[in-house]
Amino acid sequence: MQAGFHHTDITPTTLPIRTYLGEATAVMDPLSAQAAAFGDDRTLFSMVCLDIVIIEAHLVADIRARVAAQRDIPPGHILVCTTHNHACPAVISRPSFAKDEAYLEFLCERAAEAVVGAIDRLEPARIATGSGFEQRVSFNRRFITRDDCIVSQPTGDALHRVLCNENVIDPELGVLRVQSEAGQDLGVLVNFGCHAVHHMGQLSAGYPGVLRDRLQDQLGEDCQIVFLNGPCGNVFHGNFLDPHLKDTKERTGSILAETTMRILDGMPEPAEARVGVTSRTLRVAYRDFEQAERDFADADVRGNVFQSLIQRGWYDYAALQAMAREHEGGEDVEVQVFRLGEVGFAAMPAEYFMEFGLRIKQESPFSRTYVVSLANGWVGYIPTQEAFTRKGGHETTTALWSKMCHGAGDQMANAALDLLQGLHAGTRP
Repeated sequence: MQAGFHHTDITPTTLPIRTYLGEATAVMDPLSAQAAAFGDDRTLFSMVCLDIVIIEAHLVADIRARVAAQRDIPPGHILVCTTHNHACPAVISRPSFAKDEAYLEFLCERAAEAVVGAIDRLEPARIATGSGFEQRVSFNRRFITRDDCIVSQPTGDALHRVLCNENVIDPELGVLRVQSEAGQDLGVLVNFGCHAVHHMGQLSAGYPGVLRDRLQDQLGEDCQIVFLNGPCGNVFHGNFLDPHLKDTKERTGSILAETTMRILDGMPEPAEARVGVTSRTLRVAYRDFEQAERDFADADVRGNVFQSLIQRGWYDYAALQAMAREHEGGEDVEVQVFRLGEVGFAAMPAEYFMEFGLRIKQESPFSRTYVVSLANGWVGYIPTQEAFTRKGGHETTTALWSKMCHGAGDQMANAALDLLQGLHAGTRP
């Protein structure tokens, strides 16, 4: 087996720049693209993770094409994902702002450069894997109210209506260590599911950046850290039931780094490993947007979503209906799976709900399985069927960020499990 790592700076070079909530005139801390490449005698696979909120499918195709034009790797063997960091330039459009096209060109160039750099740094390597539990930094952000609705991230008067969390979290923190033949740490992959919304509207790498910095403080700057955000659609780093918890990027990132180091300390010696990757494209249907528009008129729905988004005009059903006509009622969704040794990974182009990740982990044939979200595109939130049974909630109320049919999550999970089964058996579905 061979492995290589490389990173590039994706901090905007021109300020001010448009962001999610207006404009940023300064940089709090740098943004980066973290890339890794893995190969054996049959397969070359590479990944790049970007310190941005979302990567749309056409940009994934752009990055893959740039890499494939420079190195001998199939485009489908490249994973492009994001940390889901909201403190970034405007990489998507909303009714109140447009994406920054100049920055996106710069981003694609730097992302491809990171992947090419990782491939060029391939050297004989071995891997070790381990997992631990971390329950101090992630919380289910959807709450059932006393009138049997759902409210996301309740504050103020909304807290008085709260009955309980809608569900649990996935506390597993997955770690994969990559070392050279001489025993030097080349890189570490960290998988954990949690939104990254600190300093939204500014320019910062958020808690994933703090995690990387803290780990490099202990492992050395030559060891590259790639953070793969897990199913985080309904998981947040703030505990809305604990008003005394100081939710900062430093707290979240430092705790995750501390737990990662504990897992690394208990790992077995690195060993040789196989590499494999495969994918499948599914056609997933949209919801009925005309019905959704009627549902949104219900006070129980309108009263249990983020009011600031209503005020910004983000609930635009005309845009949804136009999108449905343009895409003929649905979208193509890429489900990609890969293996590194005895660890299987499933990559989903969505803000996938945590429950789907737990199902994939439980039913996967691999001894350990990690799920990566915000990967190879973005089709919005993918909630569970059960989550749609109550009114309200940011993630389930139909909008530009919540638009796919209610069965999309299971459709994607079924495909991932089928692909993982084939990859585990050594076939190429």
